[in-house]
Amino acid sequence: MKLRRLELEIPDTVIGFLQMDDEKIKMRIYKLLLADLARQGVISFGKAAELAGVDKMAFITDMGHMGIPYFGEDISEVLDDSEIVGQTMAGVVH
Repeated sequence: MKLRRLELEIPDTVIGFLQMDDEKIKMRIYKLLLADLARQGVISFGKAAELAGVDKMAFITDMGHMGIPYFGEDISEVLDDSEIVGQTMAGVVH
């Protein structure tokens, strides 16, 4: 995947509020960008998770911790996820 480097200037005051190192800040900004693209319907939450390098449930959970709801999405995606969970649980119960 081709990458592009972007520079972002953030005041030290804001960085102080975050209480995390630069790498975690970069990843948080990246995930927020991906979540925004998913909420706009530009990409799916599954694709956003893939680009973030985590599974879809981990991505959705991370977004929930950041106050970004998943269930504002298209009902078909929610139903697809529900079916996947049902299939997974059926395999666990047996």
